[in-house]
Amino acid sequence: MTQPRLSLTRRRFLALTGGIAAGTLLAACAPAAPAGAPAADSGAAAPAAEGVTELIAWFTDRRTINAMTEQEAIPDFQSKNPDIKVTMQFVPEAELQQKLLTAKAAGNAPDVSSIDETFLDTLTKQEVLRPIPDEVINVKEEMGELTAFLYRLPQGADDGRYYGLPNGVFSSALYYNVALLDELGYTPEDIPTTWDDFLVWATDISEWDGDTLVRSGMGIFANEYSLYEDLRYQIAGALDGNPFPTKDSMRLADDVGVQAWQFIMDLYNVHKVDSIAEGLGSRERFGAGNAVTLYQWTWFNGAMDTQYTDVEWGLVVPPSMTGEPIYGRRGPDVGFTLTTQDDSKLDAATTFYRYLVGPDYLAKYCKLRGIQPSLRSMWDDPEFSDQAGPKWGAIAIKNRPENSVDPGFWPVELVDITNRLTPSIRDEGEDITTVLQREEQAGNDFLQANPQWSILSAADYEANPQWLTVTG
Repeated sequence: MTQPRLSLTRRRFLALTGGIAAGTLLAACAPAAPAGAPAADSGAAAPAAEGVTELIAWFTDRRTINAMTEQEAIPDFQSKNPDIKVTMQFVPEAELQQKLLTAKAAGNAPDVSSIDETFLDTLTKQEVLRPIPDEVINVKEEMGELTAFLYRLPQGADDGRYYGLPNGVFSSALYYNVALLDELGYTPEDIPTTWDDFLVWATDISEWDGDTLVRSGMGIFANEYSLYEDLRYQIAGALDGNPFPTKDSMRLADDVGVQAWQFIMDLYNVHKVDSIAEGLGSRERFGAGNAVTLYQWTWFNGAMDTQYTDVEWGLVVPPSMTGEPIYGRRGPDVGFTLTTQDDSKLDAATTFYRYLVGPDYLAKYCKLRGIQPSLRSMWDDPEFSDQAGPKWGAIAIKNRPENSVDPGFWPVELVDITNRLTPSIRDEGEDITTVLQREEQAGNDFLQANPQWSILSAADYEANPQWLTVTG
């Protein structure tokens, strides 16, 4: 990278390292805007007062988070930093990468930006992102060894730098409907923890009226690939279950992959806990109160509390083959980045960046996104621990490095390939092995031509077994 390393002033460094106190935790999600609502007005900001540095921050259009940031976080930040004024502008996530590239070329990039992890490679190589000053955060100490390895670019280089860091990690969990459990005479503690027992239970509580599913024992429709990823690790373990033996190879059609997809199709055809023919998304079925449990990634937390307010719900760790770890996959949520092109604003932009990756802000953000915070210091906080109650405890348990595997992240080309699995197998009824072999070949063709630093392969974990421990 050609961008210079710029040091913070001593005053600003002291503010960063000592000026952030843990804030009041947000226990419930902020209200969401209706689907399709326009982005908030981001017109011209009022001029900053003399001696005040004005920052422009681009946020992707996630309504509950943006409302919290604009109404709570920025006023809090500015009260602690009266010499900095922050103006938020909302950009649709699908447009954000190209807008950043265009703005950088024109010399008018924003000062701080939130990006999807899949943008990190391109935006780093195109020098849109500024390196995070070394004194701002000790990544290994604050976020663990795995994060310190994955996000230091170029990986393995003595002069590697950090350009983006995860706010936390997502994973799937098993949602349950409190009222339906009670109606059926069960408590959350009665939900079986092994797949063998769970499938008997879920089949028994599913109810059909002819060809119509009246009550689903476990909603899964449209979430099949999430379950597939978890099943790989549950069946074969952290190494053999990893879909990437190395950074430049992919496996889908191995025995593990075939077994996992057969398991998924048996949910429909043998156990009949959900319906393919009706084509009703399992999230909608659960939100309407017609599913006892739902297999879903926990970004759905905000939707449950803002869109389906009539349903009382909770989370448990999903069943596994043994009832014990490894429970499956987790994945990163990246993250905030420095994008200022004005060196005179770097101190102020870095101060705001550190606030966004500090406990005050993440305590609010993580609840709205359903993610376990990246800051290890927050893991034992009562609001984010395994004792955090029915809407959070399962997240804390599953997302610990000793209980799940983070295989990194991969570009949209590989996402498009894996997205073809479900419609081919579930909807078109193609042979499982044939589909997996076809898409595995497509994935390997891409990886051979485009090795991915962002993948954490089985070979990476074999070389770094500490990543699968509590210190990971």
